[in-house]
Amino acid sequence: MAREPRPGGKIVEAANFGSRMEADAAIALLEANGIQASGKYGDAGGWMPYISLLDGFRVVVFDDDLDEAKALLDAGLTYEAEEAVEPDPT
Repeated sequence: MAREPRPGGKIVEAANFGSRMEADAAIALLEANGIQASGKYGDAGGWMPYISLLDGFRVVVFDDDLDEAKALLDAGLTYEAEEAVEPDPT
C-alpha cells in the first residue's frame, strides 16, 4: 500500500515490550488499524538476545498518531489481560 511521505513527522515510542513476539503483535494491530508502525528491537537481530534486557522491543509511530496508537494498544492489551484473568463459569 502506497503511503504519503511525512517529511516533517517525528518518530516516537508508542510502547516497549519484553519480547519480540509482543512487539510484532502490537505492530500488526496498529497496521491493521491504519497506523504506520515499526519496531526498534534491541537484540541485534536475534544474535544477542540478552541486550534486549537493556533496551527492550520498542514499537514506534509518527507523533501525530501517538494518541490513537496508545489507545489501540491499551484496549488490545487490556482485553487480553481480562480474558486471561476471567474465571471459568462452569
